[in-house]
This record gives sequence, structure tokens and C-alpha cells, in this order.
Amino acid sequence: MTLILTASDWIAKIEAVLLKALMAAVTLLLILNVITRAINWSLYWVDELAVNLMVVFAFVGSSLMFAQRRNFCVTLVSDAVSDATRRWMSIGVQSVNLGFALFLAYACWAWFDPLSLAGYGFDLRQFFENTFNSVYQEVTDTIGIRRLWFFLVMPWFAFTLTVHSAACLLRDIRRIPEPGTQP
Repeated sequence: MTLILTASDWIAKIEAVLLKALMAAVTLLLILNVITRAINWSLYWVDELAVNLMVVFAFVGSSLMFAQRRNFCVTLVSDAVSDATRRWMSIGVQSVNLGFALFLAYACWAWFDPLSLAGYGFDLRQFFENTFNSVYQEVTDTIGIRRLWFFLVMPWFAFTLTVHSAACLLRDIRRIPEPGTQP
């Protein structure tokens, strides 16, 4: 139990730093984009890189929001019930979150299909010809790098969401206060 709570806290710290770096990178790319367009010398790869980094930012940020319990919620019902009922509602919500995270992990496993890739000796061409799965071969339009590097945010998100949801569920079940709050 302590391992999951500690892992969630460490992952949240890493995500916070990563979000700052991603936000700085996107901001710099947007400034570069404005400057190059103003002097009539557009760099088209900047748009694509900024969009892909914003998608990564969204997934990392969503994971951090789940860890901090800042995800979107409707509190109309939970505000009107007793603390005990609110606790059980939170346990239910965290159970659904954990179920979704585990399903997403399964979907990523099926999408990346690492066992089949290994079965074909990590030969990407043979893997594609037999599975019609191009996840490892798709290339970005203007940057010219494999989309895989951006797609990897999905298994990362599935993993971190699983850890954060499990930690939140454990905190609810065991009545452990959130980090940074008074017991």
C-alpha cells in the first residue's frame, strides 16, 4: 500500500516538472512561429511539433489532475450528502477511474502489440505485413520523426493513471489524508 502511495507522489512530482518543460517548449515554439510568420519565413514543422507537444501536455496534465483530485466533477449530489456517503461515492468514482485506467493499459498493450513485435524478431516490416499495425512505422508529416515517440504518452498515461487512481482509492478506503493536508 505504501509503495503505491509513494509511487503516486513521486510520479506527480515528475509530471509537474515535465508539464513546466512542455509548457516552456510550446510557448517558445509559438513565439518562434509568430516571429517567422511575421518576417514571411514560415517554419511548418513548428506547427506540427507544437500540436504534438500540446497533446502530450494534455495527457501528462490530466494524469497530474487525477493525482491531485482536480479532475472535473459535478458536486451537486456529493455536496448534499453526508460525509460517509460522500466517502463511498468517492470510492465508487475512484474504482471507475481505476477500471478505465486498466482498460486503457490493456488497449495500449493491444495497440503496441509488443509480443507480436518480438515474435517477428523486431522486424518492423514483417510485423506490419502480418498485423497491419503501423504504430511503429508512421512518420510525422513535416518533422520527419516516428509518431511512436508521441504515441508513447498513451501507455505512460495508462500507467500513471492506474497508479494515481489506485493511490486515491487506497486513501479513500483507508481514510488516509491527501499529501499536504492536515489529518
